[in-house]
Amino acid sequence: MKRIFWVRSAIGAALCLALLYVVQGSTAMGTGAGRWTVYGYDLANTHYARDEHHLGPSNVASLAVKWAFTTTGIVPATPAVDHGAVYFPDGGGKLYKLDARTGHPIWTRTIAALTGTAGAVSRTTPALHGHTLFLGTLAGAHMIAVDTRTGALLWKRQLDTHPAAIITQSPVVHGGRVYVGVSSREELFAADNAYPCCSFRGSVVALDAGTGAVLWKRYTVPAGYTGGAVWGGAPSLDLKRRTLYVTTGNNYTVPPSVSACVEAAGDDPVAAEACLAPDDYIDAVLALDLRTGALKWARRLQGFDAWTGACYFGGDWCPDPAGPDYDFGTGATLFTAGQGAERRDLVGAGQKSGIFWALDRDDGSVVWSTLVGPGGELGGIMWGVAVDESRIYVPIGNNGQVEYTLQPSGEVIDWGSWSALDTATGDILWQTPDPTPGAQTRGPLTVANGVLYGGSMSGDVHALDAETGDVLWSHPADGSVNAGPAVVRGTVFWGSGYESFGIGTPGNTLFAFDLP
Repeated sequence: MKRIFWVRSAIGAALCLALLYVVQGSTAMGTGAGRWTVYGYDLANTHYARDEHHLGPSNVASLAVKWAFTTTGIVPATPAVDHGAVYFPDGGGKLYKLDARTGHPIWTRTIAALTGTAGAVSRTTPALHGHTLFLGTLAGAHMIAVDTRTGALLWKRQLDTHPAAIITQSPVVHGGRVYVGVSSREELFAADNAYPCCSFRGSVVALDAGTGAVLWKRYTVPAGYTGGAVWGGAPSLDLKRRTLYVTTGNNYTVPPSVSACVEAAGDDPVAAEACLAPDDYIDAVLALDLRTGALKWARRLQGFDAWTGACYFGGDWCPDPAGPDYDFGTGATLFTAGQGAERRDLVGAGQKSGIFWALDRDDGSVVWSTLVGPGGELGGIMWGVAVDESRIYVPIGNNGQVEYTLQPSGEVIDWGSWSALDTATGDILWQTPDPTPGAQTRGPLTVANGVLYGGSMSGDVHALDAETGDVLWSHPADGSVNAGPAVVRGTVFWGSGYESFGIGTPGNTLFAFDLP
């Protein structure tokens, strides 16, 4: 079996613009002081709590546990916070509304009871709008709408009837519509030789927020191909352009003629990519019309990449040749570089290859790309980056324990790290290793008032100086941390526990940290 590990090189420095960074106001508008109502804090998916002024580099070292709420399972989602309440699901199949001040439960619901699907759970951040909470589920691939006041079900909608379909991407809501991507477990099911691999196709769906009616559905791969799951982070919205940006994963299978063509291409990645159908939008950033779902542009950034869990765990369903499994592990993030006539709107995303890409928002052309750290099937870059007025913050998981050199220190490590990139050029400004040697740093990041917050699979949470990368504060959790925190009015809400692909340790706590 031949495995192909092509990675497109970082695009030339001549394209990089020495520009200052400015967040686009129309799409990066925060959810408001005292609120965190979507996965990435805002429609631009920046994970930047720009309204936070209580915590900063000078006092974050004094953070202490305010309260800790015990759940029925792992807490891998960033919680949503609104009007003094915290909303989140757990791995035990519960959905909670807690009092943000005390941690006392206001109501608890069982997701299986809401969907009617046995064993249904969620790992996504709820999207809040008015008195409605929107949440995607794993088993059954349902989107549900719940009344935030009572926890009562308002509507439910199955987004894909494929038995392996799931929703791991967090939804966003705007203008009376809910937007979300659809993924699947089929890539993992393929490790079982008895499973008839493969038939799932990834998609992006827009629903009516009031009724749950599907307004449009856009598949990411054509008939005859499988995969193209839309699973990482959340979509981002550009209201000025009326455009939705999403990222996609790898193919599971391709037609036999394509496999033969790729085999014949040998070590020529350009020839191999030419074997794929033009509308096989894998390992790509897509720009879609908000109203219709029509494709505005797509930028495929890996080339050929057919892969299943059989390539990792063993089994007959590993494609031959196989790709490197270099999905986009994060959703798209919107930011703007430059001043005056030099301003340029960009969309960025992190890939499991370890590369962060910055593209022109109008046509998808590559402006710059940076290899931040080692790639791998489990990252590379996963789940979510953060962006403030001057830097992009990127986690590197490095599940393969590959040695690499941190910049500018020159330290050589073989575990996870956090990095800050210049938003105009992609230059690495600093890199900080996880304080626990051997640990992976895979979860989404949050930046607020000069502090970067990141969790570790070691079972710790950390706060770093956003300007220097210095670790300012650390605290043990009760299990691996693959969730991002919500930082609201001086309180950091953070979940613990993660178990997947044989990595991570269980935990079942939502923590609230604040100053004594």
